[in-house]
Amino acid sequence: MSGERFERILDRPVVLSYTCYDVLHHGECGEGTPKPAGLEGISPGSTNRERIRIVTEVLADLRERGLAVVDTPVRPLRDTIRLLHEPQRRIYGWYAIRGDEGTTYGGFHAAESDGCAVLAAEEDGRVLLEPVPSDVLLSTVVSLLPDAEPIADTAMVVAPERPPRRVPVKPEDEWAESGDEVRRPHSAREALQRKHDRIEELTSGPLDFAMQVGRSTRTAKGGERVCDHPLNYYAGRQGALLTVVKRARADGAEGDGAEEDGDLRRHVLPATPDVFRQELRELGRTR
Repeated sequence: MSGERFERILDRPVVLSYTCYDVLHHGECGEGTPKPAGLEGISPGSTNRERIRIVTEVLADLRERGLAVVDTPVRPLRDTIRLLHEPQRRIYGWYAIRGDEGTTYGGFHAAESDGCAVLAAEEDGRVLLEPVPSDVLLSTVVSLLPDAEPIADTAMVVAPERPPRRVPVKPEDEWAESGDEVRRPHSAREALQRKHDRIEELTSGPLDFAMQVGRSTRTAKGGERVCDHPLNYYAGRQGALLTVVKRARADGAEGDGAEEDGDLRRHVLPATPDVFRQELRELGRTR
């Protein structure tokens, strides 16, 4: 990308209707071009006539707000939309907030190129476009988290999926898996199941806030390197934790059981802002 490509993005926050963002996105990036992750949504207007009417109304609104000249959106707004579509680095995600009147769902997309960065956040049919310093992109995403105390006793490493649970088949405490020979309880196996029970308890609700975050970087050849596994944040009445799947360290496996190098493991951590920032920084590096 050229150094001048995104020099003129917005210099102040702007709030758009989702319809307006949709029109701008397709106008700058091409009709039918997928929207950035976290900003997905249904394009209004099912017929060509309806679409023309919507575009006309959007341009009139932008002109009234000083964001368009005649039928052309101003350059900073257009460059901001293009930056979201094709940045050098991006962090994106989706979240849910539980309130007194129900659950609110939203998404965000933080993009950076050429020293320019913007945060876009979509919620309740509106899109906020806010320029941010490019060197604080991680902190900008961290600032979206609620003020929740970390759950201190949640640090653990387990397999990504729960192993089969043994079920009692006789009153004498004999246990078995379906189709397996009868076996007695195994203390390590039970401890592992308790860990998975704890994780399920803390991540399945009721939750006050939940967020899933991904990250990607554009390669020198023009492709995009996307993280294999997202970072997940959960906050409920007991506090906050995060989970992320990584491959085991090259110097040996972590967690329960003897695993070969490279096996996937689910890391569960108390969710402080610093821990979230560190895991977000590493997202995509462990592949």
